[in-house]
Amino acid sequence: MSVQQRARLRHQRDIRSHPIEGGLVQWLVGPEIGAEHVMAYRLSLEPDSSETHVHPGAEEVLYVLEGSGEVRVEAATHVISPGRAVFVPDGSEHSYVNSGSAPLILVGAMAPPIDLDGIRPALPRLDLSGLGSTDLDEAAVTPTMMDEGRVTPTLMGERSFRVLVNPEVGCRRMTQFTGVIPTGRAPLHAHPHEEAVYILAGSGRLWIEDEPVGELRPGSVVFFPIGVRHTLENTGPEDMKVLGAFSPAGSPEAKLTPPR
Repeated sequence: MSVQQRARLRHQRDIRSHPIEGGLVQWLVGPEIGAEHVMAYRLSLEPDSSETHVHPGAEEVLYVLEGSGEVRVEAATHVISPGRAVFVPDGSEHSYVNSGSAPLILVGAMAPPIDLDGIRPALPRLDLSGLGSTDLDEAAVTPTMMDEGRVTPTLMGERSFRVLVNPEVGCRRMTQFTGVIPTGRAPLHAHPHEEAVYILAGSGRLWIEDEPVGELRPGSVVFFPIGVRHTLENTGPEDMKVLGAFSPAGSPEAKLTPPR
């Protein structure tokens, strides 16, 4: 059964958690609320735990909220901490490893959305070290890690954003970014992509067209279909920070021209 496409505001604490080995996952955005191009999740792993899997057919981007550990993608290992993002190519075996003393918390997205039954444990890797030659070229797999603090922000009026993952690093279907919104409300606008937005810090209000539709706080999740006019208003004294992922890939500045 199809689900009507419309903007949605959800709050993380109200979204069901699903147990996985070593932790919990919450599906924040997906086909069940009408998403056709992007899905998003929040993953919490307990200390000394790991989760390894593969999901052919979708690219993945993830961002570290809390904790420390590693993201292992095929032959590459990335040491992660808050503010770091990792791109996982389509079909790559990958694992999240919590090597710290507190929960490792990640927010990620995948494009296109997949059937959750298609996520499966990865098969044990073969030891090919003793072979003289092989057709398997793991160097061709190019996962990428970006450190948010090393990305130059792009100004967009009084707002700014940092692009973490996009086609320039090999992610063909999706763009991931963080944005900073000062106190106030930007003009209504619409994008040529579907977008999932997660509120990292601050407080505010969501506007759809000319109507306020709900309050924003850390852990709030917003889904925007293509072409829906919206804006996020910062109603607090401090900057509001957001994490976004959208598909098709492009620039956070891309906007649709309003009809005349």
